[in-house]
Amino acid sequence: MEKIKSYGPFLIIALLFLINIYIFNGKMINIHTDFGRELLFSKMVSQGAVLYRDIFNTFVCPFSYLFNGLVLKFAPVNTGTFYVLGAFNSAVILGCIYFISRKFLTTFSSTVITVFVMYYCCFYAGLMNFLTPYSYAVVYGLSACLLSILLYINFLQTDKKIFLYTSFLFGGLCAACKYEFCLYGLFLFLFFFVKKCDLKTGLYCAVSFLLVPVICAAALFLQGLNFQEISAYIELLKNFVHQPYLKKVYAITCYLNKESLISAFKTFLAAGILFAVMYKLYDTNSTAVKFLRRGVWGALIIAVFVYFPLTEYFSYGFWGFLTYAVLLLSLFKIKALKDNKEVLFLTVASLVISLKSFWFLSANFYGRYFLPLLVVSLFAVLNNFYFVSQKESEVLQKTFCALLLFLSFAAFRLNLVALVLKNNTLQTSYGKICVTKEEAAVLKPLIKYVENNTNQEQKLVVLGQAPLLNFLTGRNSLPLYSHYDEAIAGAYGTERIINAYAQYKPDYIVVFDGAGKNSYCKTYGKDVCSWVFKNYTSKTETETSSEKVYVLALKKSG
Repeated sequence: MEKIKSYGPFLIIALLFLINIYIFNGKMINIHTDFGRELLFSKMVSQGAVLYRDIFNTFVCPFSYLFNGLVLKFAPVNTGTFYVLGAFNSAVILGCIYFISRKFLTTFSSTVITVFVMYYCCFYAGLMNFLTPYSYAVVYGLSACLLSILLYINFLQTDKKIFLYTSFLFGGLCAACKYEFCLYGLFLFLFFFVKKCDLKTGLYCAVSFLLVPVICAAALFLQGLNFQEISAYIELLKNFVHQPYLKKVYAITCYLNKESLISAFKTFLAAGILFAVMYKLYDTNSTAVKFLRRGVWGALIIAVFVYFPLTEYFSYGFWGFLTYAVLLLSLFKIKALKDNKEVLFLTVASLVISLKSFWFLSANFYGRYFLPLLVVSLFAVLNNFYFVSQKESEVLQKTFCALLLFLSFAAFRLNLVALVLKNNTLQTSYGKICVTKEEAAVLKPLIKYVENNTNQEQKLVVLGQAPLLNFLTGRNSLPLYSHYDEAIAGAYGTERIINAYAQYKPDYIVVFDGAGKNSYCKTYGKDVCSWVFKNYTSKTETETSSEKVYVLALKKSG
């Protein structure tokens, strides 16, 4: 009976996870550039394309595309394979969050945090979800980073070297996934040297850390990548990093500015008031307070159903305070933290990996990936250094669990509403995705036309939106010039794009032209569109209220 009781929470998490895997199958796929790129690039790698030479990798590090490309050599080339990869990786993330939480919190609190991460992050009906994400690099990196943290905490508690070496192994793996995690790798070495282990142990750690990056580099050079091509990629990456579009995106999500400070103040205030009210309600057990507590819960749940902007607030703006809270609360207890190596390691690690969106932890941008560990860190710091008595700890954990359960409920309701709208299925031999009625009105005839009027040897380039069309129809694109969105426009430049299409002459070009401010052919794609319409013949057009789509074939004159 005790065994069942101890495994009960984990079984609940596993059951909820499997139910949601079934409910949301194919519905969290974003049809636009980011996820389509993940599918197409991985397929290109499986067919022999060389990363950095034939594919411009905006995430810098190579592991995710190499790994997914390797998987596609043995697994079916369809969206289901990617969904399985995302589901397995999400299960690893949730398992790590649960076991890291258990190092510092009760079983119940750890279960609630994991359920919150499941509904708020994994099964999120947007591009920044964990199953079919904007980047497999970030979710693979996150799972590897969490495994590394869990193993290092085990090492600090047991002093067993096997935990240390495997922690460095996964630290190297997360650094090989995405550049955000490279700083965590540096922190891992710094923390290790502070502990003053011997030189031999340090050498083994370094070898463990470098193992995956070295394997990735060896694979690339064996494929034929050379230093001249790496140099050309670095020049292109410099253009990408310094372009106006990327600066605009980072100004919203990463930089310290007036807007981020105002957001932090608002969310500090809102979070502080909500926490104080809930803490007081759980601190007292009189009949009147219990009745009031139920009233507050009822009001919050009703608000979720009838007042939609409230759920948007909790979904997107609520966490702006979190990185500040973890940092400041840790600094105030820095002496105590030095004596608690486990909490110190957890706290600094969570801050290090979230630096990319530190100033504005917006959950509809990169913040969703860094949020889980920050929640655990905040919980651990408060529980270990601020609410130290048993009664205070119990009330604290009840308060946090109440808030997280409410947010889980709000997130599930928000996601379900979004997913209900995706009631149209696009099915090809390369998998299925669920889309809205308007998206289906564009994509169904488009897929049908491509399948009926082109063959798999012909090259098809998509402009203004996603290379997902290439994957769903099995049509290849051009190496390095497979698609053209605003980010790519800023990195490559219009002249380079036009010259490439003039040189390689893709057989078909599909242009997704948005309406109004989102018009591709009237904004950053103006010159490219002009060249395409001059050199290609329009074959079919589809129009909705939000965009117009052209399919064009190369003129016989070339």
